[in-house]
Amino acid sequence: MRDREQLLTLASEISDRLKDLEVICRHGKQWLDIHSAKAPGILDLRALGSILHDFYTAMEDIFELIAGDINGKIPQDSRWHKRLLHLMTLDIPKLRPAVISKELEAQLEDYLRFRNVFRNVYGHQLQWARMSSLIHNLDCTCKKFAQEIEAFRRFLLRLAEQLEGDV
Repeated sequence: MRDREQLLTLASEISDRLKDLEVICRHGKQWLDIHSAKAPGILDLRALGSILHDFYTAMEDIFELIAGDINGKIPQDSRWHKRLLHLMTLDIPKLRPAVISKELEAQLEDYLRFRNVFRNVYGHQLQWARMSSLIHNLDCTCKKFAQEIEAFRRFLLRLAEQLEGDV
């Protein structure tokens, strides 16, 4: 995709999805602020599971926008979620820079794994020991993701500006 209007639209869609992500992260932080001194009960675990699920899903939605609009396609095989995440770390010459760092990819893999578990177990089977580090690192991971995605969004805006000059 090299059309100025498409680049500007993608940059706006990314901004819009980042706002959703901020809300999700704020919910996780609010829970921690209220309950940090004690382990959560089953209803809180279910709520936290939903927050963690939404967190990764919101990021993956952004990755899907980028892969579809810039790369031209989204991976379709059985491991497409993991492949899509890894694809975002690749600098693709003459197409786009890496969207996220390898360091962030490693952090996000934990959230992807949790989301897969959350989708495939009953809520009463969730375990705080497996969720604790994810919820405690949520704010930091969210900020890092937002910084890296914002850098990519600025790349899109610069590219759109260059295309405007070529017209």
